[in-house]
Amino acid sequence: MFFLTPRYLKHAKLLHKGVTRFINYKRDILPAAKLEEITALRSSLEEAMRAKDKKRLSELNEEINKACEKALPHVEHSDIGENVEVFFVAIVIAFGIRSYIAQPFKIPTGSMQPTLYGLVANHTEKDVTPNILAQCRDWVGGTSYYNVVASHTGKLRMEDPLTEHSFLGFFAHCRMHFEDGTSQWIWAPIRQLATDAEFNLGFLELVGAQITADGSRITPDAQYVRSLFDLGGKQITKGQLLARGTLKTGDNVLVNKFSYNFRRPARGEVFVFTTKNIRSPYMNVKPEEGSQHYIKRLVGVPGDRLEVRSPELWVNGKPAEEFGMKRVAAKQGDYRGYQDMGFLSRDSVRELANRDDKREYWAMGDNSYNSSDSRYWGAVPERNLVGPGLFCYFPLGRNWGIIW
Repeated sequence: MFFLTPRYLKHAKLLHKGVTRFINYKRDILPAAKLEEITALRSSLEEAMRAKDKKRLSELNEEINKACEKALPHVEHSDIGENVEVFFVAIVIAFGIRSYIAQPFKIPTGSMQPTLYGLVANHTEKDVTPNILAQCRDWVGGTSYYNVVASHTGKLRMEDPLTEHSFLGFFAHCRMHFEDGTSQWIWAPIRQLATDAEFNLGFLELVGAQITADGSRITPDAQYVRSLFDLGGKQITKGQLLARGTLKTGDNVLVNKFSYNFRRPARGEVFVFTTKNIRSPYMNVKPEEGSQHYIKRLVGVPGDRLEVRSPELWVNGKPAEEFGMKRVAAKQGDYRGYQDMGFLSRDSVRELANRDDKREYWAMGDNSYNSSDSRYWGAVPERNLVGPGLFCYFPLGRNWGIIW
């Protein structure tokens, strides 16, 4: 014969379990008197359960709940505190997404044009800055205007006379530092100042290469190196023109850092990698400065045999069949085809390693005639891969959307 436990005893057991958990979890912060009171009530609950005293159990249920509610110090509800907590949780989540799922990058150079555009600065003889509404409209489309004059007279300091910064990842600007401690913000990146003929301080040297909007060659993947000897101690006069013109911002892209954990990199996709362990005078990366991120098209995977038969890139004895590579070779639109240079110069063939201890990938820019890539500094080791380019989210227009 089966006997069913009365409902009031089931509730009493749950209450006993709850108050025991409360004591164990809150013991270190409960006042001694409150802890003693709640422990005594639990003992009374146990006695009433053994006696199956329904009335006493009902009374203890109310007493125990009230005692536990009043046991801890009352904390005033704070909307500000909750908002701050939500803000920091959002930051943690954002950093987690950035580190393991998707990371934003800004294209600095023209090596992937016209698939992805880098910064392009143009000097103008006159101030062409429009009204504020037109500036906002053009900024959304990626164009900024500059007309900057010096606000201070004095000599620039010898150490770091000009530094580059960014605000919210979009607003690149420089700060010019004087010997007397004064600083002037210049809302233009170093690339703009290097291009601007009016800012003739002789402090920048061009190394590497970039292609500008009109197709002229400055140098592949330009990097700007400050010459402190030329800039430090320079005399600046108040009212001197520092920068005037327009700047086309580089494309801002999201890179999928997740997918390469589950699949092999695919030939033909745009991908990001680090320069760590790639040593070459063409890389323009000093070992002491750490690694940088490059974005190129992945044109060769481990085991591939590559050669350039301009304007085509041949893979394993036949022209490349992937969409992005065919588009470059066909000279569609502003694409100019592949150029045979360096390790893939005329009649040379490169075979990529495909071993457990060494797997190599070949990176080339779609702007083949102005790109510092694997033709100059060799293959990319597998451990350097970051992920494929996913989406161009800024500026709107031009290349906005999925990256092909």
